Amino acid sequence: MKNTNLLPPLVSIYIVNHNYGEFLETAIHSVLNQTLTNYEIIFIDNGSTDLSRKKLEGFYSHPKIRIILQKNIGLNAANNVALKLAKGKYIIRLDADDYFDKNALEILSSKLERDDKLGMVFSDYYTVDKFGNIIEMFRRHDFSEVELLDQPAHGACSMVRKEFLRAINGYDASYHCQDGWDLWVRFIKKFSVGNINLPLFFYRQHGKNLTKKKKKILTTRANILSKNAKNIKAYKKKCVAVIPIRGSENNSESVALKKLGKKKVIDWTIDEILKSKKISKIIISTPDQKIIKYVNKKHKNIITYSRDFKLARFGVTLDKALTNLFHNIRLDAKFEKIFVLLIEYPFRSWKYIDMASNTMDIFKIDRVISVKQEDKKFYRHSGKSLVPIDSQFFLKLEKNQIFSETGGIYLIKRGTMFKDKEIDKKIGHINIDPLGSFDISSDYGWELAKTLVKSIDKI
Repeated sequence: MKNTNLLPPLVSIYIVNHNYGEFLETAIHSVLNQTLTNYEIIFIDNGSTDLSRKKLEGFYSHPKIRIILQKNIGLNAANNVALKLAKGKYIIRLDADDYFDKNALEILSSKLERDDKLGMVFSDYYTVDKFGNIIEMFRRHDFSEVELLDQPAHGACSMVRKEFLRAINGYDASYHCQDGWDLWVRFIKKFSVGNINLPLFFYRQHGKNLTKKKKKILTTRANILSKNAKNIKAYKKKCVAVIPIRGSENNSESVALKKLGKKKVIDWTIDEILKSKKISKIIISTPDQKIIKYVNKKHKNIITYSRDFKLARFGVTLDKALTNLFHNIRLDAKFEKIFVLLIEYPFRSWKYIDMASNTMDIFKIDRVISVKQEDKKFYRHSGKSLVPIDSQFFLKLEKNQIFSETGGIYLIKRGTMFKDKEIDKKIGHINIDPLGSFDISSDYGWELAKTLVKSIDKI
C-alpha cells in the first residue's frame, strides 16, 4: 500500500501576507478545515511590521504548512516565489485577510480534474466586513455563455493549473497590484477559463484594501493592457481623433474657448491627445467659426471641419455625424480606428485614450466606451413601488452591474458605423478614475473645476 504522505499534493495554496496579522489565523484555519485534505500551504510573510510573525508561531510545526519570511518584494514577485515552490497540480492564492468556504478546494479542483483543457476556475463570493459579517453575495456570469472576456477573475481565490501558469512565465513582477488583470489578459490568449456559480470564498472589505486606491489600480491596468497589446498585429495601426464641438450657436453654454487654469478648455483635450502614442491625426468638427479660427491659428497640424449646423444639433447620432465628416474629408494616411473625444472632460489623461485602443485590440471588439461602474443600489419603478435592480438586497449579480458613460471617450472600429443596431456591435469598456470622470458641462461642474484646477499637476 502506498504511503499517501509521500505523494505530491493535489493543490498548493499560498497565502501572501503584509500586515494582516489580525486576520491571518482565520485565513489559515479556513484551509486547514477544508473537506479536501490533499493540499499544502505555503505562507509568505512579505515584510510585515505588525504582529503577523508572532501570530505564525503556532503553525511552524504543522506538517502541511511551509512558512517563508522575507522582505516586502511586492505581490507579484511573492506570487512567483510560491509558484516556484509549489508541488501541487493546481495552485491558488488566498489573501491573508480573506478566507475559504470549507468546500472550496474540493469543488474547484473537481472541475479542473474533469476537463484537462480547462486552465483556470473561479467562483462567486461573499463580501464581508472587518468582523466577518456578510455584506452581500456577488454572483459572476455563467462563463460557459460569456463571449467578451473583459471582466477578469480575482487574482486571489482562482485555482489555476500549475503547468499552464508556468507556461506563460508566471506573474509579471514589474507590477505591484492588479495581478489578476495581468494573469487574465495573458492567460486567456492560450487557455480556457471556467467558473462555478457558488460562493466559495469570503472577500473582506476594510480600510486597508488595495481596491480602494482607484487611480493606482487603473494606471496599472492601463500599463498591463499596453504591454500585452504590443504583440498584436493591430497595435501599430493608425487612429484618428475627432473632437466634436457643437459651438455657441447650438449650445449657449459652450466652454471650448473659456479659460480653465492657464489654458482654454479645448487645449486640455488637444494636449492630452498629442501625448497619445496611438493617434496620428486630429480633427476638430464644429460649425463654430470662432473655434475653427482659434485652432487654425494655434495648431498647424490639426484638421478643422466646418460641420453643418444641423448635424451639430442635440439628437443627431454619432454615426451620422461621422459618416458626413469622412465623406467630406480626405485623409492622407489609412486609419483603422476612430476616437471621438469630448472636451467636457478636461482632466482625462491620455493614458485612457491608449487604454481604449489596447482594449479593442486585445478583446477584439467593435467599440469601446469610457465608463464608471456604479456601486450604489439602483431601482426601477414597477408602477406599484420602487424595486431594486438586483433581485434581492443581499444578492449582487454581475449581469446586473450598472455602468454610466463618463470621461468622454468613444472608440469605433472602422467599418462598424453602418451596423443598424447597437446589439449587432460588440461593445467593450474602460473604467475611468474620478478625476478623468469630472464633467464641466454644468454650471456647478464649471465652478468646481476652476477650484480643482489649482491643485492639478498637469498645468
